[in-house]
Amino acid sequence: MRKRFLKLTAIILTGLVLAGGCAGKDTNKQDLIIDGTVEAQEVDVSIKIPGRIESIAVNEGDKVKAGQVLAYIDAREIKDKRDQAQAALDLARAQYEKAKNSLTLQEKVSEADVQMAAAALEQARAQYDKALNGPRAQQVEQARAKLKEAQAALDVAEKTYQRTKELYASGVIPQQTLDEVKAKYDAAQQEMRYAQEAVSLLEEGTQAEDIRTAAAAVQQARAALAKAEASKIQDLLANNSVQMAAADLKRAQATLAEAQANLDEATVKAPCDGIIVAKNVNTGEMVTPGMPIFTIQQPEKNWVNVKVKETIVGQLKEGQEVTMTSAGFPGKTFNGRIEAIRQKPDFATRRATNDRGDKDLITYNVKIRLDNPELKAGMTVTVNFQQGGGQA
Repeated sequence: MRKRFLKLTAIILTGLVLAGGCAGKDTNKQDLIIDGTVEAQEVDVSIKIPGRIESIAVNEGDKVKAGQVLAYIDAREIKDKRDQAQAALDLARAQYEKAKNSLTLQEKVSEADVQMAAAALEQARAQYDKALNGPRAQQVEQARAKLKEAQAALDVAEKTYQRTKELYASGVIPQQTLDEVKAKYDAAQQEMRYAQEAVSLLEEGTQAEDIRTAAAAVQQARAALAKAEASKIQDLLANNSVQMAAADLKRAQATLAEAQANLDEATVKAPCDGIIVAKNVNTGEMVTPGMPIFTIQQPEKNWVNVKVKETIVGQLKEGQEVTMTSAGFPGKTFNGRIEAIRQKPDFATRRATNDRGDKDLITYNVKIRLDNPELKAGMTVTVNFQQGGGQA
């Protein structure tokens, strides 16, 4: 009797164990099938400048392309500022060109003055050296030769004059002829005196007062050169004016660029392709920087987040392919790919639920990339991790 009882007990326990194992296996399979909601990437469109909505070009539900105009901001004040900035830039550019031209002219004038002063100094030095050294022997010989020539010419002129006087006294020649010969004789005497004085000066050498005069001329030439070189400070001043004008020009360019950028911001454009899912303003309303005016949804960039229990998260891997179904597409299966498994868990409240101490488990968020515009944001899908082929 006792043996039959023990055998029956063993059979019952074995059945319970097998039943428990099968139940656990079915539960694990059930955990690999999880419902989630499709989400799509959304982009808020805002502006960088405050203003009033002048007009709106799109409505909710409209499909838009990147760069398409969505709305216009009243830009009258911005245009005025842009025009003022343009005028200031034109003036700054004119001032810059004027400063450059002035610098070029100043540099040319300064260089010319220095060159002229340097040449004058060299000439003065040459005259001083000449005065200091006195005449050369060759010059003295040349002067003496000219004196001999003048003496010979004077002798001939004197003889001619004496014969002409005799002829005139005899009544052979007229008074006019005598006068002409007399003039030549006087000229020969003058040339003789010049030649004698030249020889005397050369033989005596340079006078002391001439040397002092030449030295004074050198000093004056040096002072003139120093003044010309000192005037080149004007070049530096002109160059500083150019640098200041260049800085003003850059500031004016930056101001205009800023004004133009603000004017460009007055035309609100779509930053990407998508669908307008929210229009948060109406014509005439004031908007502020950072305020979302529109929301654009990109249906081709979508995903689904599901909460996976800790008991199966170890079976999943980033890059793993999974399948899913949606009530909106009966009989159709969609593919997805695990993009990320969040490392930080979502802690559930642990509490005993029965005498065996069962408790809620923690979960991990798993993001599955879809990129399938058929599955619209908000749709519920059922993700089957098991049919995705297990681990990647």
